[in-house]
Amino acid sequence: MRRNRRGIALITVLLATLLILGVLAVIVNIAAIQLRRSTEELRALQAQAGADAGIGWVRALLARRQGNMVLTLGDVAAANSTTTLSIDDTTSLSITVALQIAAPAQAYDHQDLALQQNPYVNEAPLQVTSTAVVNVSGAAVAARSTTALIRVFEQAAPYSEVVGAIDNAGPVGIDSPGDPAGQAGGTLATDLRIHAFKQLGSDTPVPDDVFNDQTWSDGNSVHPGPLP
Repeated sequence: MRRNRRGIALITVLLATLLILGVLAVIVNIAAIQLRRSTEELRALQAQAGADAGIGWVRALLARRQGNMVLTLGDVAAANSTTTLSIDDTTSLSITVALQIAAPAQAYDHQDLALQQNPYVNEAPLQVTSTAVVNVSGAAVAARSTTALIRVFEQAAPYSEVVGAIDNAGPVGIDSPGDPAGQAGGTLATDLRIHAFKQLGSDTPVPDDVFNDQTWSDGNSVHPGPLP
């Protein structure tokens, strides 16, 4: 009888141990999944931030060159279109940008309205595609691309503004850019245009705007309207 009781007790202990081990395995598995998911979300956010930083890098170059796109294109080419950011000792961002200036074409997919063409404030559109890759210990673990349409103002601060942007995880496209100079026309549309004035001596400044519309293509296969 005692042997039977001992056997039953031993079996009970073994079953309880197996149950506890099973529960622990499930907990460890859930924790590992959550940790992996959190890490993946972190890397995705870092990649998106890096893609946005690429747009900011181009705008910083434009500001340094006071909106001169020829000199800015030269700066980007001299850097091999790439910049690198360090996140920590093992993690870094490799950011590559591609610039597309307005190219006249019969089949266009961009229509810019009311761009300032005063020779002292020459406004031009510029499309920037920025791709960021997150590297951990030399291995690529995440990537993200962002395409932005930028208005560039030569010799006029702030030298550039972002009209709109999409990323490769976002919608197919957005209307680009609209009226006036980046916003869809309507009674409630905000006037985002750069205005020019001229002044002779101490006379009151008078408007000297030269607004022109522009249609162009960036060479993609989607038209008309969407960015990119």
